[in-house]
Amino acid sequence: MPKDPFTRRDFLRGLVAAPLVAVSATAAYALVIEPRNYLISETDIFIRDLPQAFEGFRITQLTDLHHSRILGIREIRHVVDLAQQTTPDMFVLTGDYSTSYRRYIEPCAEALAALIAPEGVWAVLGNHDHYTDPELTTRALRRQHIEVMNNANTTIQRGSDAIQLSGIDDWSWNGTDWVKAFAGLKTNTPTILLSHQPRVLDFEQTKDVSLILSGHTHGGQLNFPLLGAPARLFTTDLRYERGLFRRGDTQLYVSTGTGVIGLPLRLGVRPEIAVLRLKRG
Repeated sequence: MPKDPFTRRDFLRGLVAAPLVAVSATAAYALVIEPRNYLISETDIFIRDLPQAFEGFRITQLTDLHHSRILGIREIRHVVDLAQQTTPDMFVLTGDYSTSYRRYIEPCAEALAALIAPEGVWAVLGNHDHYTDPELTTRALRRQHIEVMNNANTTIQRGSDAIQLSGIDDWSWNGTDWVKAFAGLKTNTPTILLSHQPRVLDFEQTKDVSLILSGHTHGGQLNFPLLGAPARLFTTDLRYERGLFRRGDTQLYVSTGTGVIGLPLRLGVRPEIAVLRLKRG
């Protein structure tokens, strides 16, 4: 009778190898697949006193692109192309366009120039834009007809109806000037605030804002089943990790963004292009 080729030693080797294979497969997925497995999310945002002309108004948000050596310009262009296919009424960009080196700033801005929407493309700076060069980043974006709202506001008009759009410079770099950002705004008109840092939801200054759009967190970037995001152990920035939050009448949407920082990995947190649809509340 022929001997069974599968021995106890083979079985034990298999037990040892299985976790290693699983870890290797997970690491490969986190490195190669998930960072480019883009989620185009669609979220209805119900806003009190939204004018009728803005019912269904679509805003596409891009954030945390982090153009760098590990996230090349071809990938940035791909993200921009995907975002343009959402055909929104307006684009908003909520910071961190490049990482570490000034040479990545202008190519990223040039790629973003392909974004076109009827109500324009509006931007604020993030903390990594301050690490690199905030002035160069602002100039590069404005050369591409992207309006950088460093503590400024504007009114989006549709006939006799209007909403207000405000943007603040990065709060963590003490760049925020609330007085300038809100100067002249009407309290009876809905206001959308662009802020790279989501923690401004907790501030008294934002209590009259209808909607805050933020990034910064990457959704933790790595989020394990049962364990959650390890980054929570090292920072308080993940209090508002991703998705929709509310404080009183103020809502906050935090996008997980499209880029990576530190490790070139994503796991359990797909890169996001957020499409937000305003609805009358």
